[in-house]
Amino acid sequence: MRRRGAGFTLLEILVALGIVAVVSVTIYGRIGELVQQGGMLEQRTFGTWVAQDALVRLQLEYRGTQTPVPTGRRTDTVASAGRDWTVTTEILATDDPVLRRVEIGVVPAELDAAGAQGSVARVVGFLGRY
Repeated sequence: MRRRGAGFTLLEILVALGIVAVVSVTIYGRIGELVQQGGMLEQRTFGTWVAQDALVRLQLEYRGTQTPVPTGRRTDTVASAGRDWTVTTEILATDDPVLRRVEIGVVPAELDAAGAQGSVARVVGFLGRY
């Protein structure tokens, strides 16, 4: 009896291709999620830096003044990291007459223009007499 060449049958090849296809689709989906998460993480990191920078600028602006910082809300556009950011600063009174609570929210300007709610980064700090 003559033996045929040792190889894979058509059924074995089809099963292997099916497995490779399922694994490929799963990996492709995960890579897409990772890219999206990386973009969101980058946005939050840069947004936090912009918010912290805004807080430090306020602290430097009112450094050495004897009058309390005025309360209120303002919105500015800041260019940083190659894009524009909308920075919303809210200064609130506290129980101490000279101490102010500062809440800074940051969102990329393109998201703000699209009407997105919330902010990608938020920093809370305090201002007083330095």
